[in-house]
Amino acid sequence: MSTTSTTHTILGAMSPESGRSVSTAAADVIADRPDAARTRLLDLFPPHGSGTPPAHAR
Repeated sequence: MSTTSTTHTILGAMSPESGRSVSTAAADVIADRPDAARTRLLDLFPPHGSGTPPAHAR
């Protein structure tokens, strides 16, 4: 069994510029997820006293 991951193999076969582009795009997706999750959670459970009813009560 090989210890090299598929992603590492694919990125290693690309030019440095292409590998950097793929890595940057993946990082952008990963970085956006916590913000999107926070937004969804605040829609469902607004801070106490914010005056915004919870999404399920609208």
